[in-house]
Amino acid sequence: MKKTDYVSASELAKWREDNKPEVCPILGHENFTPVVDHDHKTGRIRGAISLEGNALIGKIENFYTSRCVNAEYDLPVVLRAVAAYLEGPQGPLHPVGVRQVTKRFGRTDKQTQITVLQVAGASSEEIAACKNSKQRTALYRKKLVK
Repeated sequence: MKKTDYVSASELAKWREDNKPEVCPILGHENFTPVVDHDHKTGRIRGAISLEGNALIGKIENFYTSRCVNAEYDLPVVLRAVAAYLEGPQGPLHPVGVRQVTKRFGRTDKQTQITVLQVAGASSEEIAACKNSKQRTALYRKKLVK
């Protein structure tokens, strides 16, 4: 192994700064503190990424290694399949999904709620009849499940 094929602990900080990308290649953060990510199987550095991106990769790899032992595909193939699945067409609303979306709506500010209700097809009269966030949330739910 030649010297350039190994980065010592004392050289790691310099390597990290010399190889910091403009944005985190995992999460797209522009302003981030880089960490040096490495492959736990090979021990080789993959790059400098954000701490959050590194934690995400770690959780995914650990779950895949421990829980997906019978997977037919390697992790990169699985992740591409996950991306395609997530970007694919969506079907009707799920009952739990309605609850989640409605709850998230209820936590938004009044103007956002009004805008979302307008997009959802609520009339000006229906919106004006809502005296508070709870009533706007109930109207939103009604518009979702109609």
